[in-house]
Amino acid sequence: MEKKRGRWFYGWTIVGAISVLSFAGGVETNPVLGVFQPAITHEFGWSRSLFTLPMAIGTFAGGLIALWIGPLMDRHGTRWVMVGASALMGLLFVLMGAMQELWQLYVLQIAGRALVASTFFMLIGVVIPKWFITKRGRAIGVAGLGQRFGHVTFPILIERILATGSWRTASVTMGITVWVTGLIPALIFLRRTPEDMGLRPDGAPPDLRQVEGTHAASQHRVEVSFKRSEALRTPALYLLTAALSFQSFAATGINFHWFAYLTDKGLSTSVAVLSLSLAPLVAMPITVLAGFFAEKVSVQYVAAASYGLMAIAIAFFLNADSSGDAYVVGVLYGVATGMTVTAMQMIWADYFGRGAIGAIRGMVSPIQMLTNALGPVVAALVFDITDSYQLIFTISSGLCVLAALLTIAARRPRAPR
Repeated sequence: MEKKRGRWFYGWTIVGAISVLSFAGGVETNPVLGVFQPAITHEFGWSRSLFTLPMAIGTFAGGLIALWIGPLMDRHGTRWVMVGASALMGLLFVLMGAMQELWQLYVLQIAGRALVASTFFMLIGVVIPKWFITKRGRAIGVAGLGQRFGHVTFPILIERILATGSWRTASVTMGITVWVTGLIPALIFLRRTPEDMGLRPDGAPPDLRQVEGTHAASQHRVEVSFKRSEALRTPALYLLTAALSFQSFAATGINFHWFAYLTDKGLSTSVAVLSLSLAPLVAMPITVLAGFFAEKVSVQYVAAASYGLMAIAIAFFLNADSSGDAYVVGVLYGVATGMTVTAMQMIWADYFGRGAIGAIRGMVSPIQMLTNALGPVVAALVFDITDSYQLIFTISSGLCVLAALLTIAARRPRAPR
């Protein structure tokens, strides 16, 4: 028995694979696309709102597609979904390197954002909860390191390529990176559930009743799962959805326009990109620590605290006029996002179980992706109208405070009969 408990649990292999895949998916995220924005809009003479609109359309389209992708992941797993998503994502960035017309930007970025919103954004929250219950927080935290690392490295890499070459070279480089880092882990390592391999979540013994009352049994718990129809009857679903949507609107607008905001204020591109990359760098250890912490206390309080801290970081961002201010914002925002990423990937499974987690996340996705999509484009529209980000960033800070209050109000639902 001792030898059996000491064996490597394949769930940690899944965590590693998901982390690498999340790194690949980080290419098509707002902090990265925001670094492309000044160079592309300058070359073609497009406004910022015109540039961000296809990302908004694609993100919302991805949320709708997730209604179908989520249940598909529950039933058949994510291997072939992610192989196809990685192959197509790389191709879209390679093609963007040859872009000449506005309609080409719209086709490529609507497709790219729809793809990432319906697959890569769903990955951690759907796959990891199926493999972990007791150790879910730490597993989600480790899996989230990949995307955070992508948010550190990709903006710096793109900024360096832009300094010595062109955005076209940077785009092709991003496409090749997705192929190299996305295809292999998806094809070789992904599996649907531990039960498919004769295992149990967390590496628990095959039958906990056989070890009832022992230390092994005390380290594992049985989780009650809600069906999608049952989750729809709980107030928590709507409160969490509203909170996540408000935070998503605020965060995506900040992430996308971070680089442009700081360079507009006269800071150098190197300071702006370092500030932008500092946030995910700080978030990396926080992501894991938040996972351990959320295993000990109610995850809703971790989420609420992260939203409150994000409100403070955005408020500080409004007055960032120097490189020191920009770096402080990076640290504060990094702590907030590190907590948020883990808590909001974890809370859905903790509240509603792992059985239909893909279907439940897919059901919420259209609303979340709508606000995710609106964040950057509304910020761009406000900038084009007022020639300033002050108004939209102030609203964003207030929305994060509201998200914190809604999360505190979202009590864990009772188990369905």
